[in-house]
Amino acid sequence: MQALVSNSHVCLPDARVKAKSQAGNSAGRLIRHERWKWNPFLPGVRSSSFSSSIRPRSSSVQTQALDFQAGKGMSTFFYVELKVRDYELDQYGVVNNAIYASYCQHGRHEFLEKIGLNADEIARKGDALALADLSLKFIAPLRSGDRFVVKVRISGSSAARLFFEHFIYKLPNQEPILEAKATAVWLDKNYKPIRIPSEHRSKFVQFLRREEAN
Repeated sequence: MQALVSNSHVCLPDARVKAKSQAGNSAGRLIRHERWKWNPFLPGVRSSSFSSSIRPRSSSVQTQALDFQAGKGMSTFFYVELKVRDYELDQYGVVNNAIYASYCQHGRHEFLEKIGLNADEIARKGDALALADLSLKFIAPLRSGDRFVVKVRISGSSAARLFFEHFIYKLPNQEPILEAKATAVWLDKNYKPIRIPSEHRSKFVQFLRREEAN
C-alpha cells in the first residue's frame, strides 16, 4: 500500500494496482484550481475546449458538493501542469506505464496540501493516509518534452476512505492521455483502517466552502 502524500510507502497484503493497456514524475508548476463546466465529451474540460469529433468517455463527473456525511464527492477539479523528462521514457520513446502512477500521486499530493493535509502532520499523530487501490486506463502516450496537466478531484468518501478521480491531458490541445481512479484509506499506527479524524474532515468541508464563496 503506497503512501498517498509522500514518497515513503507501506505494504499491506491487499494492495493492488491494475493497468488496462500500454500507453513519468515531473517537477510541477503551481497547482491551480478551477470549477469546470460539465462537458459530456471530456470530463473536467471546459466546454469551449473540446472537439465534436471526440466521443463520450465517461459520465462519472457529478455536480455535487463535498459532503462526507453522505459520502458524496466534489465537482471542483484541481490541476497541476507538468513536463515529461527524458529519463521517464521507455525503449519505445514514450513515457513508461509505471510513471503515470507517480504523475497521479503528484497531483494528489499537491491537491491535499492545498486543502491543508500535510504528510508530516499526519505522521506526527501516528496515522497514515495510504493508497489502497489504483486503476489506470491508458488512452494515448506522452513523449519527451510534452507538457500536460493532471486533474484531480475527490469523487466520494466513506468513514475511512477517500475516492479520487484523475485525468491527464496533453497540452495545449487537451488531448486525453489517461484516466485513473484511486482509493486512499486512513490508517492508525498499526496500519489498521480507522475513521478519518474529524479535524481533517473539517478541512475538506471548510476548503470547499471557501472555494464556493469565491
